[in-house]
Amino acid sequence: MKHFIYIAIFILFSSCNNFLEESSQDLIIPKTVKDYSEFLFGEGYIRDNISIHTYLDIMTDDVEERANATPIMQADIRSDGFGYYCWQPNPEYRFTGALNSDNAWETYYSKILITNNIINLLDNAEGSENDKKDLLGEAYCLRAFYYFMLVNIYGEPYEKENAVKALGIPFNFDHFVQERIYHRESLARSYELIENDLKKAIQLLEESNYTKTIFRISKGAAYLLASRFYLYKKDYEQTIFYANKVLETNSALYDIRSLTEYDDYAFTKENPEIIWTYGDYEINYLSSAYRGCFPVSMTFYNMFHNNDARKRTYIKEDLGDLIIGKGAANTGVYGFAFRTAEAYLNRAEANAELGNTNEAIKDIELLQKYRFDAPVAIKIDNQQDLIQLVRQERRFELCFEQHRWFDLRRWDRPRIEHIYTVDITSGEKKKFILEKNDKAYTLPLPVEVKEFDYDLNNIERPQRDGIIVQ
Repeated sequence: MKHFIYIAIFILFSSCNNFLEESSQDLIIPKTVKDYSEFLFGEGYIRDNISIHTYLDIMTDDVEERANATPIMQADIRSDGFGYYCWQPNPEYRFTGALNSDNAWETYYSKILITNNIINLLDNAEGSENDKKDLLGEAYCLRAFYYFMLVNIYGEPYEKENAVKALGIPFNFDHFVQERIYHRESLARSYELIENDLKKAIQLLEESNYTKTIFRISKGAAYLLASRFYLYKKDYEQTIFYANKVLETNSALYDIRSLTEYDDYAFTKENPEIIWTYGDYEINYLSSAYRGCFPVSMTFYNMFHNNDARKRTYIKEDLGDLIIGKGAANTGVYGFAFRTAEAYLNRAEANAELGNTNEAIKDIELLQKYRFDAPVAIKIDNQQDLIQLVRQERRFELCFEQHRWFDLRRWDRPRIEHIYTVDITSGEKKKFILEKNDKAYTLPLPVEVKEFDYDLNNIERPQRDGIIVQ
């Protein structure tokens, strides 16, 4: 049976200026390294006008439902996120039954195809060897990142003892669209292929050793991705090694204590923590601008210590609602970012898991120095307390940056309850439960992918009808 991964290639774009020379009616080829660089930056990066997997945070325990029956201009968007918020077997379907397409698969595989063009065709381009190394390093790092995101959304959670049998994702290394048989690699093989790309990226970026803006992949970004990758793989020694490499290139932390509750945002061009920034920080499900949505959970909000400046800067009160305050429009920086704070947290978690108590606490205390208005004593009695402390700090620091769902998957996949109002007029509510180690901790293939590739193995998620709440 032939399969076609649902991807799209765009060889000629208006955003790429006029650097592509038409050699035939059907073939458009860049000629120089600069041409390829513009092509990759224009079409291979997740740009500020691209929103993907905005549903990740609403599947977690950091949000709750707000159903408002007051008629105002904005639409009730709870229906759009119902399938994800309530962990339905086919989460793309709205509460109304209409399809709300998941575009993450298509977006990432389209971008991967662009990186494949760079990797496979750059060798014959005109330009210096150092420029080629640097651009290849970017392409390999981007491809590793995209596959890493795909495998953590659609692949099963990584457990070393089960990885050989667990479902990973399909890989495509061609630089053109073709009809061929694709299959899902095992999770172990998926991680191996991602690791190969990461190692190549790091080697090339170290050899070129260019200074970059925060809008292009640098060796610091590659180091941080490697640290994250090995943390997910539970290879803690390598996690620490690459976290150290990140902090050798940039160890700065942003003192957010001076930021105000109202107008100041943490993700701006003034933030020295940002190593690489990308994409559109889309928070529509979490925004108070809608009649019904999934705002910050009060339970989560109340977990913050009163001295924690993140309680007023990362999360803001707005007309009685809690909204996300990390980034805003027209700040000069895209919404999502690789930050040094994550490197400290990755290193702290790895050290905690290895039983290196002093090293883990040192990183947490340093981070808190830039986050707490007044010091708060750290009290732990055993290694498990330390692990929980680090996990809690990670939850606070990286909240609503699409880390929480992945962290829940790789930790203990806990039981979570969500309440959903099925009828605003009557106020009828139902409770939906994500059980511990539930199959729904992995997303199924998007509906459009299943239509094209219906022989690809898929995750079977349990039916959830909900329990009426009195």
